[in-house]
Amino acid sequence: MSHPEPISGLLLDETNPRFEEQVDSQEAALTAVIRDAPSKLINLAKDIARLNSLNPTELPIVIDGEGEGELIVIEGNRRIAALKLLRNPELAQAASDSLGLDLVGQFREIAQLGIGPDNVEVVWVEDRDAARHWIELRHTGENDGIGVLEWQSWQANNYRRRKGSHSDRAALFCSAIEVEFPDNDGLLALVTELRRSRLTTLGRLIADPDVRYNIGLEFDDDQVFFYYDSGDLLPIVLRIFKDLSGKKPAVSVTNIKTKGQRSDYINGRVADLPDQSHRLLERRQAGDRSRVSFDSGGNNSSLDQPRSDNQYGTEQSSSENASENEKPGKSTGGSSSDSAGNGDRQGKRATPLENVIFKGLKLPHFSAEIQSLLFQAQKINIVDFPRVTGILVRIMVELVCTEAIAKNVVPGAESDHLKAKIAHALIALDPEIANPPKRDKSLEMAWTSSQDPNGMAVQSLNAYIHNPYGSPTASDVRALSSHFRPLLERLNILVGTTKS
Repeated sequence: MSHPEPISGLLLDETNPRFEEQVDSQEAALTAVIRDAPSKLINLAKDIARLNSLNPTELPIVIDGEGEGELIVIEGNRRIAALKLLRNPELAQAASDSLGLDLVGQFREIAQLGIGPDNVEVVWVEDRDAARHWIELRHTGENDGIGVLEWQSWQANNYRRRKGSHSDRAALFCSAIEVEFPDNDGLLALVTELRRSRLTTLGRLIADPDVRYNIGLEFDDDQVFFYYDSGDLLPIVLRIFKDLSGKKPAVSVTNIKTKGQRSDYINGRVADLPDQSHRLLERRQAGDRSRVSFDSGGNNSSLDQPRSDNQYGTEQSSSENASENEKPGKSTGGSSSDSAGNGDRQGKRATPLENVIFKGLKLPHFSAEIQSLLFQAQKINIVDFPRVTGILVRIMVELVCTEAIAKNVVPGAESDHLKAKIAHALIALDPEIANPPKRDKSLEMAWTSSQDPNGMAVQSLNAYIHNPYGSPTASDVRALSSHFRPLLERLNILVGTTKS
């Protein structure tokens, strides 16, 4: 049975198995506990001070001491030591001197948050032997299931779940792959292996919208959707799980840490990527086989009912079909995000590739000169003239931001560099733009591609003008047009609203 006991009546165990040898006093016992793992004891004290409680699921175990009313703690010494130090930080002086650390000052600072409970719920046992079995289980691992089974990373994520985190998305993706390929034992084994230790690495990879677009993946709340059938998905899925699994994975987190590295990863696996001509008109959930499919010649057909020949709802120019820059499935490090080129958010129709920058965009609240330039820019084919259209993206973005500054609807100076102008404009439209959980998602790509440390959009736009070798591909230009289009649209609305 458990019962509360005052901290003052609890003694540390001078024969604690954490000690190299038995000590002969309470002061020596406390110093030995501190020296065993000082930083971890500091963290434990912080947790107790913040919550004003010990962990109620793990009660200290005590036996009678020699003095009347004294109890010796034979399980839970670190917790009791932390409580004593919060009440009297000077008790850490001997350990501070021997370790060369200001532990007294650290415990004194933590005590400002709180000193924890005055009484602790403990479990009394008759002697040490009565508690031996339980203490061994507590400190010697799983013991073939008799002890505590530590959670694997995906199980911990299930409990802690932070929706939208790298681990969360990776766990959802793993579950979707298991549903999509229930009979592929080799792949399922890789999924199980990766779940144990590299969820966050997988999560970092698929958190990149360009990666998701290239493999045909989309997250919508807790659901995972695919834009290709199983046969098209399998090669890239297998490649990803093989690359990230194993004791010495071919690809570690350091290899895909930056946007550029993730782009290189996808570019290096073009042969495994789905054929973009097979992209489904409607997104589908994992395991859903009722969808549009394609025959071996690239002609689409439905598994449920016939469809018209013009199911794409779009025509591409002969120059675009012939472009080497548009190799199906190839990423250029700047391909569209989920919200661009993925079809609408309901997955009703795949959006056709743009053949001009800012297609259909109008800026009626800006000057006639800007409107005229936009009109002319929208007559130049991206595939035929990628560098020219890339330069025009830069010019349009800078001119619109500059005029918004001149109209006093955006802060800043007309002499600011392009990156600063874009930042001023985005902050004017969304004061929370630098805060990932709260930012306006329609403006996210404009911010991350221009302001984040790994965002290369501004450098690329400048290179198109100033670097003779800074030649973009059509995909690069389309991505930049897609990323900055919402910025121009919203600035046009802001200017119009301010004028009225």
